[in-house]
Amino acid sequence: EMHASYRFTNLLGATYQGGSVQFSPDGNTLLSPVGNRVSVVDLVQGRTATLPPENLRDIAVLALSSDGRLLLSIDKTGHSLLINFVRGSVLSRLNFKAFVRCARWSPDCNWLAVTVGRRVQIWRAPSTENGWQYIKHRQLAGHSDDVIDVVWSADSMFLATAAQDLSVRLWSLDVMDDFVPIILAEHRSHVRGVFFSATGEYLFSVSRKGVIVSLRYEETSPEDGAKSALPLYCRPGKWSMHAKANCNQPSTQTVTRCAFDAASKLCAVGFSQGVFMLFEVPDMTALQTLSLGNDALDAVALGANGDWLAVGSSSVGQLLVWEWRSETYILKQQGHHYGVQCVAFSPSSASSLKRQKTLATTEGKNEDRGGAVSGRLVATGGYDGKVKVFNASTGLCFITFAEHTAPISGICFTPQSNAVISASKDGSVRAFDLLRYRNFRTFASPDGLCQFGGVAVDAGGEIVAASAASGNYVIYVWSLQTGNILEVLSGHTSFVSTLQFSPSSAHPGQLVTGAWDNTLCVWDLYTSESKAGNSEKLLCSSSVACAAFDPRGNDICAVSCMAGQIQFWNVSTAVTVGTIEGLRDIRSGHGWKDQFSATHMKGIKPGRGLKGLVSDGVNLDQYFSSITYARSGELLLCASKNSVHLCLYDTTSQTLANRFTLTQNQSLSGIKVMLSSARNTETGVPWEALDLSSSEGEDDKELALKQKRKRQTQTLPGVYIGEAKDAYAEKELHVWDVAFAADSQQFAAATTHGVFVFSTDSGLGTSGSSGGYVGQASTFVPQMLTKNVSAPAILKALAAGDLSRAMILALALNDYGLVRKVYEKIDVKSIPIVVASIGAPLLPALLWFLSLELKPSSGTPHFQFHVHWVASVIDVHFATLMDMSVGKTTARTGQALEAAAASRADVAALCLQLLVELSQR
Repeated sequence: EMHASYRFTNLLGATYQGGSVQFSPDGNTLLSPVGNRVSVVDLVQGRTATLPPENLRDIAVLALSSDGRLLLSIDKTGHSLLINFVRGSVLSRLNFKAFVRCARWSPDCNWLAVTVGRRVQIWRAPSTENGWQYIKHRQLAGHSDDVIDVVWSADSMFLATAAQDLSVRLWSLDVMDDFVPIILAEHRSHVRGVFFSATGEYLFSVSRKGVIVSLRYEETSPEDGAKSALPLYCRPGKWSMHAKANCNQPSTQTVTRCAFDAASKLCAVGFSQGVFMLFEVPDMTALQTLSLGNDALDAVALGANGDWLAVGSSSVGQLLVWEWRSETYILKQQGHHYGVQCVAFSPSSASSLKRQKTLATTEGKNEDRGGAVSGRLVATGGYDGKVKVFNASTGLCFITFAEHTAPISGICFTPQSNAVISASKDGSVRAFDLLRYRNFRTFASPDGLCQFGGVAVDAGGEIVAASAASGNYVIYVWSLQTGNILEVLSGHTSFVSTLQFSPSSAHPGQLVTGAWDNTLCVWDLYTSESKAGNSEKLLCSSSVACAAFDPRGNDICAVSCMAGQIQFWNVSTAVTVGTIEGLRDIRSGHGWKDQFSATHMKGIKPGRGLKGLVSDGVNLDQYFSSITYARSGELLLCASKNSVHLCLYDTTSQTLANRFTLTQNQSLSGIKVMLSSARNTETGVPWEALDLSSSEGEDDKELALKQKRKRQTQTLPGVYIGEAKDAYAEKELHVWDVAFAADSQQFAAATTHGVFVFSTDSGLGTSGSSGGYVGQASTFVPQMLTKNVSAPAILKALAAGDLSRAMILALALNDYGLVRKVYEKIDVKSIPIVVASIGAPLLPALLWFLSLELKPSSGTPHFQFHVHWVASVIDVHFATLMDMSVGKTTARTGQALEAAAASRADVAALCLQLLVELSQR
């Protein structure tokens, strides 16, 4: 079923919070940690994806092998994951049982060096031969303080380490008779990094005070003049000082990170006050100095043969890629500070396919119209007052609106997808044009300043309604064309938490508002009753938290109340048609400061029964703070602000269809349900509630203490969100909003730690976003598995010339490579015969495969051949596709189960995607 195939695909709007960054071997891809996951940015194609594997806690170190196959991610407690970078799957796990500062793969990919405290551990690289298990080769000890950096020589036979004991040591992989480990002591402060030159002749090191030392190994010529076959450092010779340079920065500027590219002989140095410098070695020539602000740089990496420089700063949450030769930005992404408050997908409609005049412009860009057609735009509003618009296919933000001066409380698209409308606590509702990227309308309250709590647009895109979060709790209605106020609706006596326009064509001006006064008001803006301030009030069981209309236009409205209850109202007849009791499905975790396990009951210990009524002791704070419908109306997505789980309900049977977990990051509070004493002190205080920064091995303790004092001066007691929240509140995960895409292929959850995007596997199992970096097109998601559906059976049928059978088996197996192999073997004359033999259950897979083949990035250039297939599908299966798109069970579609599966695959969206790809070619 469709709701069972949603999986995590991307994380949008998350700020960079520390950890090492690294370029891929070809320099075209940048890897960076986002919490306990790894974000992958393709700098050439301009897209980003987040790998599904999760570390136990926030990632501190990333290490990608030189062949780009294996990725090692280590969290702040030493737990590591070995990930197949191509597939994005976990191969092995290992706990180093200590804080790891650095990990490096050898150039030949056979060895792994990891710094653990004062020692360096060398592991044999996991492979299929040893079952992807780690085998320790040896352990190097000799430093008197923690080792900060380790680097391999080009021949993978020697290592160099830099430590806080002011020394650089040279080691060999194996014990060699002619090699003696040596100590190079040329610094007077902690050594931040050490690097080998490409030939191994030079050894460079950078200290905390900004001193760069270049040491040269001078080989002593033998008396007979013969050239020795021994490795370089085993031959007779000595080390000498070649050059020494100072970065000439103020004493307050200390080196935090450094990077080196051996091919281009470039060394990049990042400082604690936002300055980075670029040097050419071994002559120590300063090429460029640039300031990125006043905050410390936590990550520096060089890629693309030294042309691109990646810099990350966790204090401002920014990650950028700088091309220093042309002095331009390749990538400049910055997430929402203090979390994302609301999220919305752009709608898709048939009218969007036409070139039409918009509210503020006469013509738009082709890529913008194409993105709006299929609902590929995602708008987010943050606590920082910024509105960001992302391309859901690429995962990158392409425009940021910063006109608001307070947190965003609500956001939505116009039905034509040409504008974004946002409501803010600064007392304004603003409309932003997505074609000229400007604020073309600003709405405000006519009776003075008031904060707005939500915003909605009618189905025609002509009326904007916003609810006041204070004062008289009224709803303001404006004209989007003129900006004039049309109505002021008053009827609630408490905070208006939600407002929604009806999608029904029979009630174009119907508006539903829900408030904390236990009422749901139904307004009709096009009748005289609403002008007099009259509305039909529906009495709910408790305070209304959120409401959502069924997109099928059947006047059904889902209302979320306290204690996890969802009521389904028919707003035309004022009758409750169903109820979902979701209190037990929320399952919020216990916080670090809680002294008991998480429970959905209040004042009742887990396992104890109730002695009074069933409603006694129910925790009313457990409720769904945001709900949204899928396009088909069969699925309802619900989220609670205090839970990491998203609940997906089947509205037909009103039962829980699936529950998705956003993250299992134990660096966040409220993840685990049961209370565990393993992470508590003897007095019962959890370790996470204590400040352990001084014992976790900070690289620069003075800088860490300075940042801590600066953070403490900004905090206020009782504040749990925004710039004044304390360090404990920073680690709490809250889900503020959820939204479904227009084609139901994606849904997003706006949280304090970014926007989590889940996509469904349609047809060939490819993500609906079609923007993943990993090879998602080859994901194995079979339509059916029987004895006859196998790869040998497909190849046997293909060899025998039975093309129809081969194509049917390939679509059933759902393997992209096999489908394409059979597809290319079919000649043009046989296409109608093969298409006619394909049944209704396999049509969604065929449609998705054709849309992939029409994409320039993934398909073949045989455009006319693809068009023949599309034409044959329409000629042969047009009536079947029409029946499947509306979910009808006919003789063509087969059994009712097959029809249900076909309707959940959203055939209409697949056909629209196919038409979009055809129009773009």
